[in-house]
Amino acid sequence: MQTLAEIKALLAEAGTVPRRGLGQHFLIDGNLMAKLLELADVPAGATVLEVGSATGSLTEELARRAGRVVAVEVDPRLAGALQRRLAGRRNVTVLNCDVLAGKHALSEEVLRALAGAETVHLVANLPYKVAVPVAVNCLLSSWRAARAGGPVRFDRLTFTVQQELAERLTARHGGSDYGPASVMVALLSRAQPGRALPPQAFWPRPKVHSRMLRLDFDPARAAELADAELLGRLLAAAFGLRRKKLSTVARSRGFPFAPEAFLAALEAAGIDPDRRAEQVPPEAFRAAANALGRLT
Repeated sequence: MQTLAEIKALLAEAGTVPRRGLGQHFLIDGNLMAKLLELADVPAGATVLEVGSATGSLTEELARRAGRVVAVEVDPRLAGALQRRLAGRRNVTVLNCDVLAGKHALSEEVLRALAGAETVHLVANLPYKVAVPVAVNCLLSSWRAARAGGPVRFDRLTFTVQQELAERLTARHGGSDYGPASVMVALLSRAQPGRALPPQAFWPRPKVHSRMLRLDFDPARAAELADAELLGRLLAAAFGLRRKKLSTVARSRGFPFAPEAFLAALEAAGIDPDRRAEQVPPEAFRAAANALGRLT
């Protein structure tokens, strides 16, 4: 694992510095990186996606454990340096691209690079700006793969993330942290929080604490959801006016469903239309989405 001095030297060689706009905070605590790898428990021979590979400290460790590593780095200077550094690693592919194609989809370049793998593990020190959409889109990709056979199924996601975002991803209904991402995580995976990471575990130091989080895709739970895309639209609409009653949301301007069908779906799911979105548990949202799919 690279020391802080080694990371600084690699950045200088690449002619760059940490870019706050890209959320570049390098994990420099070797013991905590070892704990992240322990939590990930990557099977021998597995294909791993790493997002935000930077100077390759975690990449090198993953390459020793996994069958194949697809390392994604959006910074062209770091990606170029990483390609040169790991040129001798035949099981590492470095991509200089954004892992996301917008907020609601993974990059086609990334999906093509992962195509053919039976299953994929995500292991990453995720940049804070993309952490939630990356996690949710990986789970949605897994749902599609389990439902229709492709293109990429992620068995496990293990990553570091801002403490606030970890709480949002794993929030229970009834609180202000609970939202669309919480529902998707609850319905498609089993969450296992890992170690807390203080700001001094990173360089440059962020202003917030972080946490490790592991999400294991749950095929049995995923099979109970008929249409994940429809559920996503339902959640976006319901939480878009989270302080309003669902009956009021149904009649708001731009609501994407026929109000009568939406209210009928709530009734079928046993949801009181006078409740707000944050008061509805994930399983009830799933039942409403499944009913809405039958009604539309």
